[in-house]
Amino acid sequence: MRDRGISHVNKASATTGGANGAMTRRELMGASVLGAGLLGAAATPLAADAGGLHEGKSIIDAHVHLWKLPRNAPPMSDNATFPTGCCGSVPWMEVDRLMPDYDARVGGPKVDEIVLIESSVGVTPDKIIQSNLWMLQAAAADGKILSVVGNLDVTQAPASFAQQVTQLAANKKWVGVRIGGGIFQPNVPRSFSSILPNVMTNLTLMAKQGLEIDTLGIAGEVLSQIGAAVPGLTIVMDHFAGKPTTFDVEDSWKADMQAAAGYAGLNIKVSDVHKLSSQTVTGLPAGLTQFQPVADASLYNPTLEFLWRTFGEDRLIFGTNWPVSDAGGIFVDSIDLEIGIMESFLAEQYVGGRDKVMYQNALRVYSPRK
Repeated sequence: MRDRGISHVNKASATTGGANGAMTRRELMGASVLGAGLLGAAATPLAADAGGLHEGKSIIDAHVHLWKLPRNAPPMSDNATFPTGCCGSVPWMEVDRLMPDYDARVGGPKVDEIVLIESSVGVTPDKIIQSNLWMLQAAAADGKILSVVGNLDVTQAPASFAQQVTQLAANKKWVGVRIGGGIFQPNVPRSFSSILPNVMTNLTLMAKQGLEIDTLGIAGEVLSQIGAAVPGLTIVMDHFAGKPTTFDVEDSWKADMQAAAGYAGLNIKVSDVHKLSSQTVTGLPAGLTQFQPVADASLYNPTLEFLWRTFGEDRLIFGTNWPVSDAGGIFVDSIDLEIGIMESFLAEQYVGGRDKVMYQNALRVYSPRK
């Protein structure tokens, strides 16, 4: 398992302190709580005192997407169908999303560094290297970008996969790839036994080179089996590991998380936390339709507490999923809201693990390779 240390972040946060030196929740939430009362009792604004948070606390947002539209033209030139073309008309996403846009948000200046995650939906094999290269160019141009998690086809022949990895890994900020349900044989249940040929060989190469995988749409039980078969592979399950977007802690999800926890190299990214309120607000699972999320941080606690008990403070990683997180973005800044929810949970119950969740674990997994 990779261990890249925790000395990288030391810049002061841009947040302000209360009269006693502690940041208030009002300061943490900033403009995010504005309008929260529109949801009535279900959206009770956070109380005034966050309890023990101090100016200068570091934050890494370990899940950010960036793009410059149109994606079939320079500088991206990767022909991706995301965001335009992937999901019908999503006007609030179909604009440029770059680091100045992130920093212009209320929560943006509170974040010291970000991890840039691929958004290469629909990119064809002949364009996939270009998709990765654009992210690396963005990282080179802005020191706030800690590293890049790219996209490669892990089902391809090992020789061609190794060639692509060698090319991209020459840049130390390229730290891994994100994989999904495409690793499985089609039209059969997704299980360890239905993983396509070449995948395990290619993941073994990544582990040997100190590269990690982010995952989406792969069960924790399967990932635990992958980890057992590929010792040393660092795995991150994105967006609450596929949990339904409710405040409930569903039995089936709990069982899968307990199976996932069996592999010590598996981490959970607590990203898009506010979308757990989607069912309460809209009656529907979270999608790309915008809604005003519940601001009462305490309602998110059962899910966070379960993950804390199951994985511990060393295996939870904070992220936002901006700008997709703006689905829960009516009258709120989704970056600031997510920071406030997580800081409130950690300050009230697990303040000793705050720094691990908010930045140290991200440094361990995502720091540029030496």
